[in-house]
Amino acid sequence: MSDIAVLHIDDEPDFLDVASEILAQQSDKLTVIPAAGASEGLDRLATRSIDCIVSDYRMPEKDGIELLKTVREEYPDLPFILFTGEGSEAVASDAIAAGATDYLRKGHGTERYELLANRIENAVEQYRTTQRAAELERVRALVSSIDQALIRASSLSAIETRVCEIISNSEPYRFAWIGEHDPETDRIEPQACAGVEDEYLDTIVVTADDSPTGQGPAGRAVQNRRIATSQNIQDDPAFEVWREEALKRDYRSSAAVPLEYNDTLYGLLCVYSSRPSAFAEDEQELLAELGHSISHAMHSLKIRDELRTERTFIDQALDSLADIFYVLDSEGNIQRCNEHFATLAGYTDAQITNLDVASLFPEDEQDAVAEAIDEALTTGHSTIEAEFLTAEGNRAPHEFTADRLTDSDGTLLGLVGTGRNIAERTRRERELQDQKEQLEQFAATVSHDLRNPLNVIQGRLELVQAEQPSDHLDVIETATDRMERIVEDLLWLAREQQEIGSLEPVAIDTVAEAAWELVSDPADEAELYCDYGADTQPLIKADTDQLRHLLENLFRNTIDHAGLDVTVVVGEIFGDANGFYIEDDGPGIPEEDRETVFEAGYSTSESGTGLGLNIVKRVVDAHGWDIRATESSIGGTRFEITGLETVE
Repeated sequence: MSDIAVLHIDDEPDFLDVASEILAQQSDKLTVIPAAGASEGLDRLATRSIDCIVSDYRMPEKDGIELLKTVREEYPDLPFILFTGEGSEAVASDAIAAGATDYLRKGHGTERYELLANRIENAVEQYRTTQRAAELERVRALVSSIDQALIRASSLSAIETRVCEIISNSEPYRFAWIGEHDPETDRIEPQACAGVEDEYLDTIVVTADDSPTGQGPAGRAVQNRRIATSQNIQDDPAFEVWREEALKRDYRSSAAVPLEYNDTLYGLLCVYSSRPSAFAEDEQELLAELGHSISHAMHSLKIRDELRTERTFIDQALDSLADIFYVLDSEGNIQRCNEHFATLAGYTDAQITNLDVASLFPEDEQDAVAEAIDEALTTGHSTIEAEFLTAEGNRAPHEFTADRLTDSDGTLLGLVGTGRNIAERTRRERELQDQKEQLEQFAATVSHDLRNPLNVIQGRLELVQAEQPSDHLDVIETATDRMERIVEDLLWLAREQQEIGSLEPVAIDTVAEAAWELVSDPADEAELYCDYGADTQPLIKADTDQLRHLLENLFRNTIDHAGLDVTVVVGEIFGDANGFYIEDDGPGIPEEDRETVFEAGYSTSESGTGLGLNIVKRVVDAHGWDIRATESSIGGTRFEITGLETVE
C-alpha cells in the first residue's frame, strides 16, 4: 500500500501533537496532518488530498458527528474514524448512522494507537479498492461511450470534437483537447477541445522539444510515444510554465495520450482532472487503450477518405473516356460501367447494375456477343465488333475488348473491358477501300489503255527512224522514253506503294550493280564504283526487289541531273548510323532544296518524272530506315541511307 495521508482533528493542541506523533510511529505508511478543531480540519481537507480523517467527538465549534455530516456532503465515501474519549452506545450509534467508517475510544498506552493505525490502514485499503473499482468502471464506461462515438463518426473533426466532449463531461475530468504535432515548428497545435476551457489554449504554448514548454505531459508523450502524466500540477516542476493558468481553472492533474497507429502519430489527447493523482496506473492503461481505439478510428477514416478520393479520381477518369468502360460478373451481368456507357444505353447507374449485357445488343448480334464473353472467360481475352443499341434505338458500331478479371488469389471475378465507337473508322475503311478500287482501276487503265498505245508509238517510231533518221524523231523518242518511265512509276505507286515483302540478307554492292545495269547505257560514259572491300562486304536485311527499285531510281535521278558522263560511288557508312551512301560528281542539290527533293513532283531535269525520289523515300520509310541528301565528297550530291539492320 502506498503512503496514507491522515487528517487528525482534535481541539486539544497538546493531545493532538502527542497523539499525531504516536500514531505516525505505529506505521511508516502514515503521514499525519494535524488540525486543531473542525474549521481548521475542513480547511486542510479543501487544500490537500486526504485518505482518512480521524476526529475527536467533543469539540466546541462542531462535534465529531456534525463534522462527519459536513464531510459526507462532499466526500461521501472518504474513511472517517471517530476517535473519542467519550464512549457510549448512543454516540457510537449516531456516528455509524451519520456515515462513520469506524468508532474507537481513546485510551492510555500505545496499544490504542496501534489499533487505530491498523483500523486506518484497513479502512483506507477498502476505500481505495472500492474507489479504484468505481474509477475503473467509470473509465470503462467512458471508453465504451467513446467507442460508440467512433463507430458513428463520419470525419476526423467529428472524432476529435466528440471525444473531447465525452471526456470533459465525465467526472472528475474538467477539460480535454486534441492537438497535432507540427514537425517543422515542434509545436502541438490544438484541433478540438471541450469542457472548462475559458480560453486556456489561447494563453499557453505547448511544444515537443527540449524547451520548458516541451517538458510537460504533452511534449513527453509526443517524444516518447507513450502516455505521460502530471499527477500534481500544484507541485510538479515540469508544469511550471502552465501552472498558474491551469490552477485558475481548477486543473489539478493532467495526462497526455499519444494517438499513434502503425508508427504514425495522428495526434495527441490531453485530459485534465479536478483531483490530484487522478491518473493511477490502471486508469493510464485504460486511457492508453482508448488512445489506440481513437488512433485506429482516425487511421480507418484516413484510409476511407483516401480510398474515396481514389475512387472519385478513378470514376472521373473513366467518365472522361470517350470509350465505353465496363465490368461484368462471370454470368455476363454489368457490375460497373462509366458514365458514357450508361448514357449511351439510356439507363441510370442503378438500372444498369446487374443488367445482362447481351440485352444491350440487337438480337442478331447477341449470340456473337455471348460467344465473345465465353471466349474471354475461357482464354483470358477476346475482341469483337458489334453494334450497340443506343437509347434512341440506333445501332452504333463498336469494337469491344474483354479481359478476364481475377482477385489476388486468382479467383475469377468476371470481365473488364472497353468499347470504342468505330463508326468513323468504318467510314474511313470504306473510303480507303473505294480509293483502293479506284487505284486498281487507274493501274489497269494505265497498264492497258495507256501503255498499249505507247508501245505502238515506240514501235512505229523505230520503223520511221530506220527509214529516215531525223533530229525530230530523236526528240520524240526521248519523250516516249520519259512517258514509259512515268507509267512505270505510277504503276509502282498505285500497286506496290509501301508494301514490303520478306526481308533477306542482301549484299549492297551486288544489288547496286544489278540496278546500274538496268539504268545505264553502255554507250554512255557514266560509271559506278562500289567502295566496299572484298573481305568486309556487309549484308543487310531488306526486300531485294524494293531495294533494287530504290537504287534504280537513285541512279536514274543521278544520270538525269548530272549527265551521261557522271561518276557514281556506293559505299558503307560506319559507326552507330550503320548504312550506305550514294554520291556523284554532278552539280549537286542546293542546300535550301535538300528537304523537298523527296516530295512528289520535284525535278530540275526536263527528262525527270518528279516521282523517282518520292518512291525512294517511300521504300526507305517502309523498311524503317532514314535518308537525307547532302553534299558529296567529290563535289556533287550524296544520299545517305541509315538505320539498316546488318547480318552477322
